[in-house]
Amino acid sequence: MSASNKKKANVFGLGLIGGSLALALADAGYDVGGHDSDKSKIDTALEREIISFPGLYSDAEVTFVATPVGTVAEAVLESLTLTTGVVTDVGSVKTAISLHVTDPRFVPGHPMAGSELDGLDGADASMFAGAVWVLTPTAYSSDAAFAVVAGLVAKFGAEIVAMDAEQHDDLVAVVSH
Repeated sequence: MSASNKKKANVFGLGLIGGSLALALADAGYDVGGHDSDKSKIDTALEREIISFPGLYSDAEVTFVATPVGTVAEAVLESLTLTTGVVTDVGSVKTAISLHVTDPRFVPGHPMAGSELDGLDGADASMFAGAVWVLTPTAYSSDAAFAVVAGLVAKFGAEIVAMDAEQHDDLVAVVSH
């Protein structure tokens, strides 16, 4: 048990979006665990007080997966195995992961936010304020899991738009081309 009575959240992937999520979660009153395949990013995030714990809290209320698109499914499955709370991701492609992960604790998401800066240097707690955050719950996602993710995203100041994964991917393809 941690010394504080704060709620816990995790960020898996400590780049620009992951670092910004960690700061936004801390602002929302969470102790934040952070994991990355690059140990130096964990060290930097600890030094800068972007996270308060190196690794994933097993009892975190929510884990945000912010790894590169090619590793999202693997990181989501690992997060579901290592934690008891809700898991969401921030990847820009939703259909494949929505078909691949059938756990009711998983709610796919995609914040339409970013920065010209890279990595933890660009991490900004207010990045999601006013941004659109698309949630693409699967046929398996529980209403309770959706409520947890939507509630947090709203706390970040984002506007929530729910749609199915294929609709999301079609829209993102149109916008990015």
